[in-house]
Amino acid sequence: MLVNGKEIQLAPYPIGYRAAIGHLTPSHDDGYGPYEFRVMSPDGVVTLVTSVMVKSLTRENLLEASEGAIAGAKMLATAHADLINYIATATCFVLGNDGEAALVKSIEDATGIKATAGGISVVKALEFFNAKKILCYTPYSPEVTAIEHEYFSNTGIEIIGEVNRTFINPADVTKVDPYEILADIVTLWKSHKDAEGVFCVGGCFRTLEVVDKIEKIIGIPVIGTQQANMWNGLRMCGIEDKMTGLGMLFEKG
Repeated sequence: MLVNGKEIQLAPYPIGYRAAIGHLTPSHDDGYGPYEFRVMSPDGVVTLVTSVMVKSLTRENLLEASEGAIAGAKMLATAHADLINYIATATCFVLGNDGEAALVKSIEDATGIKATAGGISVVKALEFFNAKKILCYTPYSPEVTAIEHEYFSNTGIEIIGEVNRTFINPADVTKVDPYEILADIVTLWKSHKDAEGVFCVGGCFRTLEVVDKIEKIIGIPVIGTQQANMWNGLRMCGIEDKMTGLGMLFEKG
């Protein structure tokens, strides 16, 4: 078919003939997060998105956000998702490891569909590379950052260096230039060359377009929230396609 004079080849129906992955995304997402998920979706995979209210990146509001997860999950279930993923790592951190696991079980009990969550996905990605000493690039307040450290410590992962960009309004995170993130991470790594991996926290940081460039400079895996969520979701659905340009996780994982 022609659209504005350009030949467009529509995907066959149903576009999720291999898997339909449902993502519960923060309400402040301006569309870039779902766009990145589509970029990371191989042929035959469709991503379904429902928002969960996130007012700000304070501990109180992040805890409140998890309350909307079940209602959102039920909506994704009506679209016949094969997996439901609560992607918000910040909320997972404040819930704690046990609280996150309990939320995942609640989603599964409410929908009858297998589920996972952002913190779990990130840990799986880091464990794939046996990255026990990591660097973090984070948008959180000092309070939430401390909770993040505790969450990882409970999984045997140590944060040995960090760049903390404190944002109260999560919508501002998307506005950070990706090459500013690249420069910050490279500078941090130069002081911590014993690091085994980097975790760029928060799905709103636009790391996808520079992750390959960062890894080529520092030589260790860089895991973003978006990449970890999509990679784990695909693997849980039995899809192990390798993709280039999206970082080591998709090339080797």
